[in-house]
Amino acid sequence: MFHLVFAYFSHLIKSFHLHGIHSPFIFQLEKKCLRDDSVKESYELLSRFRESVAASNVILKIEDHGAGSKVFKTNERKVNEILRHNCSTEKDTRLLYRLCAYFEVNHVLELGTSLGVATHAMAVSRPQAQITSVEGSPEVYEFARRQLQENSIQNVALICSTFKDFLSQHKEEKDYDLIYIDGHHDGDATITYFESILAHVHNDSVVVFDDIYWSTDMTRVWNEICKHSKVTASVDCFDFGLVFFRKEQSQERFYVKL
Repeated sequence: MFHLVFAYFSHLIKSFHLHGIHSPFIFQLEKKCLRDDSVKESYELLSRFRESVAASNVILKIEDHGAGSKVFKTNERKVNEILRHNCSTEKDTRLLYRLCAYFEVNHVLELGTSLGVATHAMAVSRPQAQITSVEGSPEVYEFARRQLQENSIQNVALICSTFKDFLSQHKEEKDYDLIYIDGHHDGDATITYFESILAHVHNDSVVVFDDIYWSTDMTRVWNEICKHSKVTASVDCFDFGLVFFRKEQSQERFYVKL
């Protein structure tokens, strides 16, 4: 808890306002996407999907391949409690929706489907895009599959696999425009995944990391990733971290309070 509180106040101090950002690319990203508070018609679809998940009384048995839960003591968990504690918030799903639309993504990889709320948001944002989403817990995978099917989502390829197995078996896979990593929450595993996905990014790709301040270990790895030789710009939104690989931009870190 102390780490999270200290990190939050440190982030507030470092956060830039628009006039403090000298990169035109990041300036436009912050102004037109990250801070866009206009109401999109499709946000209603995102809310309805979340409500349908929240209304479920199903109990799922979780196969946790990551760092474990800070909240749950057993592997049997109610869906609405998983939604409350382990899934992207409404604010975060809207941000993912905007990112997919802003960058006009066509190929997306999500590591960590969970109940599918973020998957759904990205799929709705870009119905012409192909979303590949990987979930390692079979019962969670099956629940998300049914939810997406019931909401007529047809542009998602849902895969039941550990992240490690998926990445090792898809080394020759296509490049992705956006990669969203939301799961495991272990520093060493996260840096390993990052190294693996570097083979699947191009100059204009964006990689989004969730929970970069989840633990001191995750924060340590986030800082390592920002300094990686292939990373140019990175944007720290506290809940999210974004990294870019644009060769035309020198390496620089930005902090944005949303």
